[in-house]
Amino acid sequence: MKADFAASREAVRRAGRTTRYLIALSVGLTLALACAFLYLSARQNSLQDSIREDALWAVYQLDREARTLSERLHAISETSDAQTLKGLATRYDILYSRLAILDNGQYQPHFVSSERINRRREQVRETVLGIEPAFNDVAAGKSLTTSALMALRAELPELLQHTNDLLTSTNAAVSTARAEARGFVMRMQNIAAAFVVALMLTIGLLILNLKRQLSVMRKASDYLERMTEQLSESYEAAEAGNRAKSQFMATIGHEIRTPLNAILGMAELMSNTRLSAENRENVRVITSSGTALLEVINEILDFAKLEHGEQLAEILPFDARALVKDSLRIMEGRAREQGDTLSCSCGIEGESWYYGDPTQLRRVVLNLVSNAVKFTENGSIHVKVSDAADSDGRPRLRFEVSDTGIGIPNEAICRLFNAFSQVDGTISRRYGGTGLGLAICKRIVESLGGEIGVDSEPGRGSLFWFEVPAERAPAQVLDVVQPVDTAQPTRLDVLLVEDNEVNRQVATRFLENLGQTVSIAVDGAEAVAMAKAHVYDLILMDMHMPVMDGIAATREIRRLDGAAGKVPIVAMTANASDTDRNLCIEVGMNGFEAKPISSARLRSLLARHGGKDTAGVDATAAGPSGDQAGDDAGTPGALSRDEGRYAELVDAIGQDGFDQLLGVFFDDASTLLSDLHRAMQSGDLELLDRSLHSLKGSASNLGFTGIASLADTLRSTRLDEAALAGMAAEIARLNDSQSRRAA
Repeated sequence: MKADFAASREAVRRAGRTTRYLIALSVGLTLALACAFLYLSARQNSLQDSIREDALWAVYQLDREARTLSERLHAISETSDAQTLKGLATRYDILYSRLAILDNGQYQPHFVSSERINRRREQVRETVLGIEPAFNDVAAGKSLTTSALMALRAELPELLQHTNDLLTSTNAAVSTARAEARGFVMRMQNIAAAFVVALMLTIGLLILNLKRQLSVMRKASDYLERMTEQLSESYEAAEAGNRAKSQFMATIGHEIRTPLNAILGMAELMSNTRLSAENRENVRVITSSGTALLEVINEILDFAKLEHGEQLAEILPFDARALVKDSLRIMEGRAREQGDTLSCSCGIEGESWYYGDPTQLRRVVLNLVSNAVKFTENGSIHVKVSDAADSDGRPRLRFEVSDTGIGIPNEAICRLFNAFSQVDGTISRRYGGTGLGLAICKRIVESLGGEIGVDSEPGRGSLFWFEVPAERAPAQVLDVVQPVDTAQPTRLDVLLVEDNEVNRQVATRFLENLGQTVSIAVDGAEAVAMAKAHVYDLILMDMHMPVMDGIAATREIRRLDGAAGKVPIVAMTANASDTDRNLCIEVGMNGFEAKPISSARLRSLLARHGGKDTAGVDATAAGPSGDQAGDDAGTPGALSRDEGRYAELVDAIGQDGFDQLLGVFFDDASTLLSDLHRAMQSGDLELLDRSLHSLKGSASNLGFTGIASLADTLRSTRLDEAALAGMAAEIARLNDSQSRRAA
């Protein structure tokens, strides 16, 4: 954003410089135009003066020739020789030619405009033409008689009078024209000067206006730059707030789901014992209420993830018919409790395999079916899947969930898919829920490029439907994609990479109980060396270890040649964030499991990666299982213990084995406390974080949720001597408590 505004500001500056250059050029061109106008005006005036002078000179010559002819004529007598007469005829010809000059086109404008000049010119012409016959005879060689000579002498005074009048009139006209021309030129110069002044004023105003605009633009640019900085700061603050909110939501969900899972687990264990009818009903209420609360928490966390765009769609081949059947199978128990019957149908011709995101589609179907079951008692719910097409003929997959429940009023449908919105205020009190389920469905469907809707009639039921783009899966995919049998995991050669002694022993016991061959590496460097020397079937990799962490070790293993570089690697860490999961995927891991891992999850993991082609498993499909949130930490209080985890460990390794692990844990905790004290003294933040991480992992593995939670909290806060002493005291009290239990 800052770069864009900096570029805009530079553009404004360039525009200002360009404008100044253009203004200077405009002023220069205006001055040049004014000079050119003055020069052309002067040349035009000079030309007009020249023409007027030539016209006056022509009239003057006509008058002079007339007088010369008169003088020659008076000097001739009857006895004059032929040569003299011929010279007289020549003088007449010159006079005649001077008269012809006055008929030239360039002199006409100076004579036509004056009636007096025209009249004098015509008189001169008539007189000259009147004496032409006599001079023609002389030119022909005839003698000039006395009568003819006297007649010519009588005509010439009149001709002289006419030429003199013509000269006088022409001179007066030329003088008048000169005066008028000078006046016109002066007027035009004044007008031109006025225009030039107006133009200069206009340019001046333009310059002032442009300067003001440039000043405004500079101020606007400075303001926008300040706004950019403020927006950037606000954006960073908002991002920090979003991250804090996400962390808060994850922490709250984590803290609530952990004890809630323990409550549900203990309620399930109690339901399997002999109970009175009253207590059995109490356990049922605990289970149903806890399940409802867990659904609310899951919906809020799912909505938060969707709101921040953390849900990424994946394209996998899936069986649409099987997806619907699996969803109904999950909801059978709740439907029976409501007295509802579930059914499904498929309107797809042939095979029902498509490309899409089956996980997200299953979430939407389950949510819609769950709502239908919630609002339907002693009724029926039917799910139908069929193929469809959009307006352009592209294939789509359509799901319909119909029920015979309470229905929805028309005025409530418009807000049905809004977050935290329900039909009315009584719905939440009667049926529970957050109002997020349909909002989550809408966001998921729209993220997949589809649409969702509903048709309903109060008292008769509802029909929810959604369509998503879905291409049919090609035939060759159908033979490859088969369900994975997780009943009995294949015996694998497993490399366990774990730096914590307690975590190593727990994972080793679980793996051995599942019939696996286990090799152990205590850090990433040792794991890389062992992977080079031997090709394992599976590597279980901790992320945080000394010498070389799990991320760096995975990169090194993926660089190995042959099968050694393709071995499946699954991350096992107490950090279960999406950032850690994405980091594992980026470096080439095939799965991600959050600690503490249960025996059942470990069995499922081994089954997933137990085939011969497991090295090609998509890493995005190997995320943590659903019970992860309930396993990776616990309730506050150092003496808190996850009894479910304790029972699982005792069942897997026996009480003696568990007691041995306790001894290892407290020895390891003593070492870690020493490392923490040394890290505080030296300021070694890496050792500090690694020691707390190791303590959290080993405590979680043994079910000591209080110690694990305390260690996790200290990782995100400042650890001082008081906090370290408190941690040591908590571990000591836990040791005493376990000793008393053992006694």
